[in-house]
Amino acid sequence: MRYFKGKKIKNELDLLKLKVEAIDFIKSMKFKKTDLDKLTDLIFELAAEFIFNESDAYMSLVSYSYNTKKELEVYVYNKHTSVEMAREFLDNKYNLMKGTYLYEDTKFVDVFELKPEEKSGIGIRIVKFLKP
Repeated sequence: MRYFKGKKIKNELDLLKLKVEAIDFIKSMKFKKTDLDKLTDLIFELAAEFIFNESDAYMSLVSYSYNTKKELEVYVYNKHTSVEMAREFLDNKYNLMKGTYLYEDTKFVDVFELKPEEKSGIGIRIVKFLKP
């Protein structure tokens, strides 16, 4: 598991360090190079938009293994962002249609959820399965 707090990401160098850590973490899961590149770009963009210099925001990367199946879960939380603001960013930067995250007009991630959190803010959950 990797955990990144927004208040510790204060400049472009911190964002690049986050991307390098994400590359190392995802590479250890044995994703294909093209998937690795797309995932780390996605993580970088989400971090830049939702956790960069935010005191009440974080991102976590978690690896799960079930028998022969592996998956990467990315979770982003931001206390000060609304669902509408997050949806606007995701619609403009990527394609968000009917609750399914599409990357460059092809289905890339297996699960995409954008929802308001109980107390305040938003949670974004993205899951990518490792295809054998």
